Amino acid sequence: MNNKRLLKILFAALLIVGAGVVFTLVKGSSTPDEGTVILEEDSSRTETQEESESTEEESELLCIHVCGAVNSPGVYYLESGSRVHEAVEQAGGLTEEAADEYINLAAVLEDGQQLYIPTASEAEEQGLSPGSEVSSEEESDGLVNINTADSEELMTLPGIGETKAAAIITYRENNGGFTSAEDIVNVSGIGESTYEQIKDYIKV
Repeated sequence: MNNKRLLKILFAALLIVGAGVVFTLVKGSSTPDEGTVILEEDSSRTETQEESESTEEESELLCIHVCGAVNSPGVYYLESGSRVHEAVEQAGGLTEEAADEYINLAAVLEDGQQLYIPTASEAEEQGLSPGSEVSSEEESDGLVNINTADSEELMTLPGIGETKAAAIITYRENNGGFTSAEDIVNVSGIGESTYEQIKDYIKV
């Protein structure tokens, strides 16, 4: 009886040891090998390439300043090759006062361009007639036209805040516009010192 009992104990011990060996082998086979590490590195390189391609696509966007008689003036980014009408749509479309007949809506946009949409009254003040387009080249010199600029655009000038911008607009409405850039000193609140600050940034 003692021998049989001893054999049973030994057999059970062998089963336990065997199970441990099998568990170790299975666990060892699931450990990532060097090939898996290489695949992870390849994946990382692919993500970097995708980021680089995304950056290149962003660099092809055009930065356009849309102002004047549009519903939402501001700076917008459009794809290379976009047309003027697409920039106008991005800016919320034309207002009721817009004189779009002076703008070539089919023209191709250029990066850094300022696109100004005049109102009918502004076109009349400048002596324009339908068909005499206000070209984008005329608006791309970076100067602010004090006869046509809205309040937001006027406030980009040094020393011109909301109050002075409103005074400029009121003056040109009451006096039929400015005949020269120097005439801006006739606006209430704007003297020679202010003119000296802005004279290189304005035009009529």
